[in-house]
Amino acid sequence: MDSTDPDDRRTAIIRAVWRVIAESGMGAVSMRNVASAAGVSVGRIQYWFRSKDELLRASLEAMVAGAEERHSAETEGADDREALWRLIAGPIPLAESSRAMVSVFHQYVAAGISHPGLAELLAEAKEGAEAEAARLLRRAAPGVADARQAARSLMATADGLTMRVLIGGLSAAEAEHTLRTEVDRVAG
Repeated sequence: MDSTDPDDRRTAIIRAVWRVIAESGMGAVSMRNVASAAGVSVGRIQYWFRSKDELLRASLEAMVAGAEERHSAETEGADDREALWRLIAGPIPLAESSRAMVSVFHQYVAAGISHPGLAELLAEAKEGAEAEAARLLRRAAPGVADARQAARSLMATADGLTMRVLIGGLSAAEAEHTLRTEVDRVAG
C-alpha cells in the first residue's frame, strides 16, 4: 500500500510535467510521457488530471504559486525598493539551475498564444505582478508620476532581457546590469 501523501503524489506529477517540458519541449507533454517521467501509471495521472489540458493548467498554476511564495519568502523584511528589484529581476536566470525553470515558463508563454486557458492564467499572473510592482514603486519612489506604467515598462524590459539570456544573446550579468540601470533611472 502506498503511504505517500496524496499532495506529494500530485506534486510529483506536476514536477514531471516541468521535467518533460525542460527536456523535450511543450509538445512532448502527454499523459504517457508525464507518467514515465513521474514513475507512475497513466491511470495515476488520469486520477488527478482528466486531460492534458487540465494537467497543463494545474502545472502552470503550481509554477505561478511557487514563484509568488518564493518572492514572499525572499522579500520578507526587505525594504520596498529591494522587494521591487527582486520582483522585476526575478525572471532573469542568474544561475544555471534557474535557467531550466525560466525556460519552462517561457514555453508556457509560447503555448499560451494558441491555448486560451494558459493565456488567461499567464495574463492574471502578469497583471498581479504588475500591480505589486506598481505598489512597491509608489512606496519606494513616490515621485514617479505613473507608477503603473513605469512598472509595466520595467517588467517588459525584464521580459525582453530574459528572452535574450535564454537564447544566448546576452549574459545574465549583462541583463541584470541593464535592468538595474533602468530601475535606477525610473525609481531614482
